[in-house]
Parts: sequence; C-alpha cells; structure tokens
Amino acid sequence: MNINFKEEVLKRKEEIIKDLSNLIKINSELTTFDPNRVEAPFGEGNKEALDFMLNLGKKDGFKTLNVDNYAGHIEYGDSKDFVGIIGHLDVVPAGSGWTYPPYGAEIHDNKMYGRGTEDDKGPTMAAYYALKILKELNVPLTKRVKLILGSDEESGWRCVNHYFSKHPETPVSGFIPDADFPLIYAEKGIVRINIEGTFDQSKLISFTGGLRDNMVPDNAKAILVNDKELLNNFKKYLNDNNIKGKYEVVDNNLVLSVDGISAHGSTPELGSNAIDLLNNFLIENNIKNELTTTIDNYLSNETRGSKLEINYTDAEMGDLTVNLGVLESKLNEFKLVLNIRYPNGVVFEELFDKIKTLFNDYKVSYNHHQKLLYNDPNSELVSKLMKVYQKHTNDQDAKPVTIGGGTFARAMPNVVAFGPHFPGKPSFIHQKDEYIDIDDFILATIIYTESLYELAK
Repeated sequence: MNINFKEEVLKRKEEIIKDLSNLIKINSELTTFDPNRVEAPFGEGNKEALDFMLNLGKKDGFKTLNVDNYAGHIEYGDSKDFVGIIGHLDVVPAGSGWTYPPYGAEIHDNKMYGRGTEDDKGPTMAAYYALKILKELNVPLTKRVKLILGSDEESGWRCVNHYFSKHPETPVSGFIPDADFPLIYAEKGIVRINIEGTFDQSKLISFTGGLRDNMVPDNAKAILVNDKELLNNFKKYLNDNNIKGKYEVVDNNLVLSVDGISAHGSTPELGSNAIDLLNNFLIENNIKNELTTTIDNYLSNETRGSKLEINYTDAEMGDLTVNLGVLESKLNEFKLVLNIRYPNGVVFEELFDKIKTLFNDYKVSYNHHQKLLYNDPNSELVSKLMKVYQKHTNDQDAKPVTIGGGTFARAMPNVVAFGPHFPGKPSFIHQKDEYIDIDDFILATIIYTESLYELAK
C-alpha cells in the first residue's frame, strides 16, 4: 500500500497542534498519591489529562479503557498479536523562572512552550495521531495497536504497574515515544537512594532544596541563627561567584537561598546544583555539622560518584552518574535523596552495600529501582524503526544509542525507546522553558505514523 505519510500528517497539522495545546494546558503535576482516592489516585490534574486523552480516543471511534484512574489505553483492531506504545501524561513540577507560562502552551518562534511539551505529552499526542491516521485511512493491519497512557511515570510507575497487573499482555513489538532519536536500545539502571540522619542545629536551623530526585535542584534554602558577618559574607559569595540568591531576616533568623540551574537527573553535569552551591558557602563559613559535612565529603561538586567510591565507566553505556536531587530537613532530622544511574558492569547489590558501609551511622534505604535495560541493536525491531527514521531525516549515518534516562521501555517486553528528541537539538525537559519545536514535532509524528504502519501491517 502506497501512503504518503508526510502528506497525511501535514493535512492534520493544525488539528494536532490544537489538541496538544489543550493537553499542555492541564497541570498534571503529581499532588499526592492516595490509593483510597479512587477517582484521582494521583490528583485531579493527572486524572484530567488521562480523561482528556481517553475522551479524544472515544470521539475518534477507538476502543478505550480507564483502569481505575491509574492508567488507560486507546486501542485499534481485534487481532491477538498487538503492537504496544506507552506514553505518559504526568509531568515534573514546573518550578520557577519561566519566560512563558508553563501551562500556557504559547507558541513563539515556532516553538510551543510548556511543561510536558517534549516530556511526554507532545510525543504521546504524536503517537496518538499516528494511530488515528492509520484508522482514518482504513489501512489494513494484521496486528492490533494499543496506546497505553500512564499518569505516574515521573514519580514511581505505579500507573503501569497497576495497569499490567490487570492487563498482563505482551506485545510482539512496539516503541516508547519518550526519549531520543534515532533510537535507544539500552538504558542505564536507575535507583533512588535515601540517606537519613540527624544534625546539630546550634548554627544551622534547617536546610532544604530540590523538588524531585530526577531533577537537578534549581533552588536551595537555609535558615540560620542570625549573624551580621555571615550575611555580609553571603552577599560577597553571590557576587564573587555570579550566583543568584536572596537573603532576609525573619523572626531574628537569617534566611538564605540560592538559585541553581535545573537539568534532567540523567545528565546532572548539565545543571548547576543549588544544594551544592549553598552548601559550599556554609562550609566556607565554618557552618559544619553532620549534614553539611556529609554533603561536602561525599556528594557536592561532582556527578560521577567518585566521592562515594562508586564511579564506573562502561565503554558502550558511559559513566555512572549521581544526582543529589532532594534535601529535606525537619527539626534536627535530614533526608538526602540521590538519583543514581549505572551502566553495564555495575552490580547493584555491590553498589548499595558500598554506600551502606560508607554511611553506617545513618539510615540508608532505596526504592524505585529500575534494572538496566539492554536490547540487541541489530534486532528486526531496531532495523525497521531505524529505516523509517533514516528515510524521513536523510541521516544515513545514524546509529542506535544508549541513554541514562529511564523510559517505559522497561515496563513492557519487545519495545524500544524511539524519539522524539532529534540529535544535536537543545532540550529543556525537566527545566524551565521546556518547549518542542513545531517542525520537529510534526516530523516525529510522520516518523511515528510510518513506523506504526511498518510494525502493524
């Protein structure tokens, strides 16, 4: 069957952009998770985003299913064998300092700005339109297609875990539109490690920073016993190091805050960790206790785990990375949350034992462990998707790659992560001013449409 996929997508360009705009305008940051809140276990915004996509599917004549407001799917066809796609509708917190409103979906210079435009509402909408176009063209397919919609990817994967506990089907092939082109065949292992202890409050009353462990903290705040000399030193520290920050005296306490630069937790070297920046100042000014010295000795100012003695480099998958993503303190207790991503060659149990030994005076635990994912880069699935990518980009030298990010490719067998981010283009996912270039968005939709056809025909 001869189909001009580019032409079919371009016919629907305005419709695609309109639907994406309406989806971006829904604030689907996780509020709280409450399994007893059956109508919205992840919060009203996440439910609204899921309902939006499922209603779109109903309107366009697809079979849809809402699985207890955790996740859902949009389905086409009746065959036993199916091609699977998983996108997610939740987003990381917007944070501050945006040029345009994070939930405004404003378009400037051919870019749509908004939280989720690239991660992952934009590519999920692109995958939906790929499916919609095949349906509208009445293309004969030998395989059913199922677009699964998650609503808790950024904070625990409870959505897909629940979905697959109720619907444990395995696809024959598929892709996850939540990573990079040309194609991802391997992903580092990811684990969230918590270090909890107590600290002396004679000078430092509290110290907090970060929103999520998979984001480089863009702000940190410390409350200290008021000290005029310390305040003057802080002003000088900001000026000498070209750091943005604020200071004020509240209830006779000195409140200091600094701004860093956020980045994705898989590439912490691309950000500037606000916790590190503020801790450096505290250490320089002799504000030393169990908390500040722990950060200084084992975590600050490096992202490869060398201070923890867990650094490792794999020739194929690259470096192990460590992101100090969250610092919480309450009374004299603190909690450090690390996001560690490890390549082939690292045994997780050995890594964790080493960290536990290093912090034997503290409580050390882990959760949200996603084991390393590795697919054969020469498989039929990879070859098919790469051919479509090369056809529409004319990038004949493109080769599949590995990443430190974690996608839903780990949640379902026989799938790989595929787009939407193109090589050499800037990316602002998990940062302020996240956007998707409209031309790139449309090109990704074209690639997804033909790829889906090739897998399901």
